[in-house]
Amino acid sequence: MKEQQFQKGQLVQLSVSSIAPGGEGVSKDLGIPVFINRAALQDHAEVELFDVRSKFARGKISKILTPSPDRIDPFCKIFKVCGGCQWQHISYEAQLKAKKDIVKQSLVHIGKLSPDLVLEPIGADPSVQFFYRNKVQFPVRHPNKSTRILAGYYQQDSHELVNIKHCPIQPEPLDRMLDATKQICEQFGITAYNERTHRGLLRFICARISRADNQILITLVMNCASDQLNERMREAAQHLHEALPEIAGVCLNFNTSRGNKILGDQTICMAGSPHVEEVYKTELPEYPNILQKGLRFRLSSSSFFQVHTEQAKKLLECLSNFLIESNSDNGGKKLSEMTLIDAYAGVGAMSLWLSPFVKNVIAIEENPEATRDGEFNKELNGITNVEFKTGRVEDILPQVFRPDIIVVDPPRKGLPPETIESILGLAPQLLLYVSCNPSTLARDLQLLENRDNLEEHFGYKTSQVLPIDLFPQTYHVESIAVLNRQQKS
Repeated sequence: MKEQQFQKGQLVQLSVSSIAPGGEGVSKDLGIPVFINRAALQDHAEVELFDVRSKFARGKISKILTPSPDRIDPFCKIFKVCGGCQWQHISYEAQLKAKKDIVKQSLVHIGKLSPDLVLEPIGADPSVQFFYRNKVQFPVRHPNKSTRILAGYYQQDSHELVNIKHCPIQPEPLDRMLDATKQICEQFGITAYNERTHRGLLRFICARISRADNQILITLVMNCASDQLNERMREAAQHLHEALPEIAGVCLNFNTSRGNKILGDQTICMAGSPHVEEVYKTELPEYPNILQKGLRFRLSSSSFFQVHTEQAKKLLECLSNFLIESNSDNGGKKLSEMTLIDAYAGVGAMSLWLSPFVKNVIAIEENPEATRDGEFNKELNGITNVEFKTGRVEDILPQVFRPDIIVVDPPRKGLPPETIESILGLAPQLLLYVSCNPSTLARDLQLLENRDNLEEHFGYKTSQVLPIDLFPQTYHVESIAVLNRQQKS
């Protein structure tokens, strides 16, 4: 079939030969890549093309002709329309394999690195492959000519809202929280926000749940300024706090800006507590006593914390093991004598967890509220060897004394060039890069390994990349890359 014969709405029969980093199945049967929603490796299907370009096309399955051996029945009844997760139709073993392949693809095609660097992924235990998500953010809408409030996720590749009643990705108490929140907002006449008109009061229903004690902190994002608070909002918050025993507190956040930013800059607690508390605890007997006892973390509405508590604990254990292994390999300075920098520290989860292994930790975080929570968490756990610094990583890194170890956990956009330059200048013996985006990870690894641009700096060599599945039933994958300092030749 010639390229010019393709057109929107055309039905074609295709076989899926790979999975793309964005989660779609890929077929090259037509001579150009066709990205197929909700496909599985080795599916043979009739596909309707809905987006045709000169170098690629996108399609959706209209009929499965021969199903993939990895294809299973989705657990969720609204999986076909909801865009909250993308891979419930794929067995969990195949999800892990696909995530490993996504990391490999990025390393090879973007980073020009060997696929052999990628280790077998750390998967979630069967009990937490569903019902794991500890934080949710639901946009809201009114149906046409109704004051009823709908809340949920958007359809895939759409801005149409799918109303959620029961979501198998989140713990069951969050289902009841969402139902109660919608009912009480309707009861008190709190209208849903309309993006087109910029009118309506309630923009998002946000909540985080502690996996340690099932306590829930609700944050309602309002399309008004804080000085426009009225008695109706106060009463709604109080009723919501009393609606369920597991609701620890209700906050209002104020965001009047246009666009898709969720939280504004100001949050006020209206009822109960403005925080919930989470615990990270290891069962490994060789780890320090403080980690076996468990670290406690106070989390506010805007605190960054990994959404999968159980898998995040595994990530922290992997980081600890990389520290220990690296120290045993170099035969020089003891780990307990080393200084570690935790860049993009959030509320200090990595900083506090790694602190028993090293002499001292410098935690760098841009968000002042997260830094305040980090300071509180430090005191809460009786930790004295962690220092929090508030500011941008690229601004603070050049000011610190040369550390032995740097851990970075940047946002999806990866490391700014200034941060990479600072890391090369500081030349730590070990660099651990935690990434939620394989593409920017691969880009940054190539930059860190590129000796052509080096002058007086050391260079780095990536020794291994470990995928960790913090997002079961989705295509998202976390990774830890281990880089060791190499003397410039």
